[in-house]
Amino acid sequence: MKISMKLLIKLIILGWMAVNSLAAIADVYGLSEDNGTIFLTDNNEGRNYELLATEPIIQEDSIKLEDKNNEIGWGFSFRQLRYAAFKDEIRHAAQENQIDINLIHAIITVESDYNPRAVSAKGAVGLMQLMPSTARRFGVVNSFDPYQNIHGGARYLAYLLKLFNNDKRLAVAAYNSGEQSVIKYGLKIPPFRETTAYVSKVASLILM
Repeated sequence: MKISMKLLIKLIILGWMAVNSLAAIADVYGLSEDNGTIFLTDNNEGRNYELLATEPIIQEDSIKLEDKNNEIGWGFSFRQLRYAAFKDEIRHAAQENQIDINLIHAIITVESDYNPRAVSAKGAVGLMQLMPSTARRFGVVNSFDPYQNIHGGARYLAYLLKLFNNDKRLAVAAYNSGEQSVIKYGLKIPPFRETTAYVSKVASLILM
């Protein structure tokens, strides 16, 4: 029963995250009764629930460059579950724009940690944290729509890679600070703390 319960809980948590647009999730408790009924809750008051998963709540207005790849047992993480929800669209966007699928994954991980409702203090929105002007530029009408956001972000990445002769580091730096900033500093990574940290973070997730 324990094995089947864990497998079922994986699917339930993934479905829960998808239905709630991957909204902030804290502790998850579970209880299996003798008749096979399974209860999931984020409140352990009143019953003898088992702690199944824990995840720091993601603040949608403050995405920071930090690793949130928290293991929740059974060999998978919340990030892996989030990635699974969007992997087909990411693959399609990578193929359509002829760019490395791992680069898109790294950008999304650093930008929003796979939270499609993420909004930065500067107004960047969604999985790939598109600024309103960038979204309009690359045909995105609704940046909260994961499909539009991923494909718009991938088109922007493809444009930057072409602009900077397929130099991934410069393309990533431009994704963070804008292409004019990279050009201004002589086709080098701009000496901004945020941008250098951003490029390093993305580089740590993909060979660049």
